[in-house]
Amino acid sequence: MDENYSQQELFEQEQYISDLIEKKTVKKKSSINVVMASGILSSILVLSFLYLFGIFDEEEIVLPDPVTITETITEKELVMPRVDSTEIVSIAELATKTIVQVQVGILNEDGDFLPNGGGSGVVISNDGLIMTNHHVIDESNEVRVIFEDGRMYESQIIGSDKLTDVGLLKINAANLFPISIGNSDILSVGDLAVAIGHPLTLGAAPTVTSGVVSALARRLDVGSETMGSGVTLFGLIQTDAPITRGSSGGALINNNGELIGITTAIATADVGAEGLGFAVPINLALSIADDLIKEGQVFHAFLGILGSQHFETAADGARVFSGVYIQELYGPTNDMFAIGKAGALPGDIIKKVNGETVKTLDGLITELRKKRAGDSIEIEILRNEQYIILDFELDLRPSDV
Repeated sequence: MDENYSQQELFEQEQYISDLIEKKTVKKKSSINVVMASGILSSILVLSFLYLFGIFDEEEIVLPDPVTITETITEKELVMPRVDSTEIVSIAELATKTIVQVQVGILNEDGDFLPNGGGSGVVISNDGLIMTNHHVIDESNEVRVIFEDGRMYESQIIGSDKLTDVGLLKINAANLFPISIGNSDILSVGDLAVAIGHPLTLGAAPTVTSGVVSALARRLDVGSETMGSGVTLFGLIQTDAPITRGSSGGALINNNGELIGITTAIATADVGAEGLGFAVPINLALSIADDLIKEGQVFHAFLGILGSQHFETAADGARVFSGVYIQELYGPTNDMFAIGKAGALPGDIIKKVNGETVKTLDGLITELRKKRAGDSIEIEILRNEQYIILDFELDLRPSDV
């Protein structure tokens, strides 16, 4: 009986284990069903939100309206943008008709003109006044002027001035188109500068180059002292617009197509041109031309000093330009001139001219180039830490100075 009991117990135990296995299987299936149900429910919720926010809406593709390209044609022209309508092209179109070639030379036995040099010129009046450089026409008797379209005129020399390198010609022609005149006193470094001239006498048509105003109030030694043609020019406009031989006397023009200077020289070194061109400011050139027309010469002003650059020391120790030191009162045959007669003494320092501060010797000379003999002037000097104002008339610059 005990044996039967043991067998029954074993049977019942096996039955119990089977039941457990079956229960676990049912539970596992139940868990899987719960997970699947949760996943389906979550998917439904996500899809519902996506639908509400329009994710499944089809994106509408908007096609652009057809574009039709047409050209408007009139009887005379095709209306469309000009491909060459740049600022410099517009300036050149207007100005080249006013820039002429200047030829100097001699007449042979038959009376024919034989050119042996020349430069450029600018028409400044409708009745035939043409501005050029002094060095272009200096010591010449026969001058010819050639326009862009090939017209050639005999020219009369009105006069010229060595100290400013300005020359003036006159041709017998009417209804010319003079160049527009600008104001060189309002130029700024970096302004557009267009140079127009006749380099190397290549032909009747002028050459156009462009650049900027590189600097103002420059000085330049030109000519040859040994040949008696050496002179120092003051107050020049410096530009990087290429200026070559033959362009002397041509035009330097601003962005409005206005004349701001008469091209006069280039700086060169052993390797050639350095990209430094110079022009006489038109305001100065016009005042010289006015004198040549009215008087036939220019009565340059003379201050009567031998001066040098004066410096002062700034608070941080820097040395700064601060006026012109009067080394001695100067004049031919030791005569007293202008400022000396007004009471200046050696050792005085010139600080202002007509109320404007003067810092450099070049600046002082530039201001004097604008004056004429007989003009009144006010100069402030510093003497023993005391400022003194002198009012007087400028003298005529002696020919041997």
